[in-house]
Amino acid sequence: MDRTDNGKAERYARLSATSLVNKFRYFALFLLLIGISAQDSGCRRRKGASGPAKPATEVLPANFLQDKLRSRDVSGIQTLSARADIYAEGDGQAVSANANIIWIRDSVLWVNVKKLGIEAARALVTKDSVYLINRLDKTYTIQGLESLQRQYSLPDGFGLLQSAVLASAWFFPDISLQSDIKEGLHRLSGSNGSTGTEYKMEEGSYVLRSETFVQTRDTRVVTFGFDRYKKLAGAGFFPYFRSIEAYSPETGTLRLQLQLSDVEVNVPKNYRFQIPEHYERIE
Repeated sequence: MDRTDNGKAERYARLSATSLVNKFRYFALFLLLIGISAQDSGCRRRKGASGPAKPATEVLPANFLQDKLRSRDVSGIQTLSARADIYAEGDGQAVSANANIIWIRDSVLWVNVKKLGIEAARALVTKDSVYLINRLDKTYTIQGLESLQRQYSLPDGFGLLQSAVLASAWFFPDISLQSDIKEGLHRLSGSNGSTGTEYKMEEGSYVLRSETFVQTRDTRVVTFGFDRYKKLAGAGFFPYFRSIEAYSPETGTLRLQLQLSDVEVNVPKNYRFQIPEHYERIE
């Protein structure tokens, strides 16, 4: 490849990366962890979640299914790191990229995103704030985590994010759940009048395949998906495919697929997050 081709490739990478950062700036961290449902869309997408290995045929008691979800012990997982191939789409646009992820329990989630080797963004989530550096525009944002919760009516902040990293179900204390079968999966669902929730599980293994939170007043929806479970040292069966689909009246539908690799748990990793002094802060 000659210098002209290299220049074209770099310009393409920057344009694609800029599109990714701008489109998902507000929703960045949740989109870098998960997202896409089985519904069709106008954008080309990569192969997503597979069907259930063994379809559920008998409705089981709700308490039994809840106990199965709660029995997955992730308390021993203190850190997690991974590489990821990501594919994001929304508003008629789609873009793929690569990411590195570091999570530390009850502390931080760090992510950097690259397109063809060019770092497009670096993000840090703490228990109360979201920091995002846009390398391409030389800008940065700092927002309270509660602003993300309000946008999508999420029931919790860092706690919910942490549960999503670990593929552990998050439950409302005031919602009673009922069980049935949908799309070959066991389903738990319920509502407290203002918020609805739904969990889908595989037959036999009872691993979590998706969880959905719905704000009923103006139909804000977030669905987290989990698939391609494999045995992982220190974590038991762990999903290497993540997805999220989120809808709000302000942003429409945003989707992302994330395929993990090189996953390690309880292996301390160093991360850097420093905002350059010459970068401009934007809201």
